This record gives sequence, C-alpha cells and structure tokens, in this order.
Amino acid sequence: MFEDLIGRLVGGAIWGLGTGIVLTVFRGDGAGVRPVARTLMKTSLAATDRVRSVTAEAREQLDDLRAEVQAERTSPADDAKATKRVSAQPKRSRA
Repeated sequence: MFEDLIGRLVGGAIWGLGTGIVLTVFRGDGAGVRPVARTLMKTSLAATDRVRSVTAEAREQLDDLRAEVQAERTSPADDAKATKRVSAQPKRSRA
C-alpha cells in the first residue's frame, strides 16, 4: 500500500514536471519552440554523422579482416603447411 502511494506521487510529479516544461516551451507566441527545435536538429545531425563515421570505420576493418582471411585461405604455401601439420600428428590408438 505504501509503495503504491509513493508510485502515484512520483508518477504525478513526473507528469506535472513534464506539463510545466511543455507549457514553458510552447508559451504564448511560440518563441521558445524554435530554439529548442534547432538544438534538437543540430544534436540529431551530429549524432547521425558520428554513427555513420563509426559504422564506416567498422565496415572497413571487417572488410580488411575478410580480405586477409581470404588471402590466407587461397595461399598454396599455407595449404602445404596445413597438410604437413596434419600428417605429422601422431595417430591415436583406440584402446
């Protein structure tokens, strides 16, 4: 019961705070809306640019790694080494 009362008070306080912020931003002539919208747009564009940059770097690293692995797979010298390693291992006896 006590937790329920606290939950209602906190929920009401959050709604009240949110309403106060919205009323402050959208007061009378709407002068508060434009700067807030500009700030949100600038932040959104900066975040988008950063995500694109990080994604491009990660993709480049993965492409490089893929090329290295593919080059190792197709190298005849590596195939010969792998064959030697397999044939040099002692065979296990089944007991």
